[in-house]
Amino acid sequence: MKLRITFVAFVAAALVAAGCSSNTEPAAAPVTEITPEIVATEAPADGPTIQIEGFAFSTLDPVAPGTEITVNNRDGAPHTLTADDGSFNTGSLDGSSTITITAPDVPGTYTFVCNIHPSMTGSVTVDG
Repeated sequence: MKLRITFVAFVAAALVAAGCSSNTEPAAAPVTEITPEIVATEAPADGPTIQIEGFAFSTLDPVAPGTEITVNNRDGAPHTLTADDGSFNTGSLDGSSTITITAPDVPGTYTFVCNIHPSMTGSVTVDG
């Protein structure tokens, strides 16, 4: 299931009327509370998915050639999922975004990396 994270901001601010004086401290900035709300969107429930979370890629069972793979970035930071051989590339995927890639048509194991965070690596195995 594809998920879209919608952030709803609640801003609470209090206005304090104070006399002007050189001894008066500046008023504190208003407090902003951000609460994530998970909203389900229509998507294949059983499709293969790679989750990006905690600056790591989840593992994926082998897929058939040409399979659509959903990539969910659950981090707040942008990431890429870029095959070392160039066979697929999500481009920069903003935090809380989802994109679909297509598995290569030729069976094999395809390693990938996040070009923004090179310590993040993974692989997709295509069986055929």
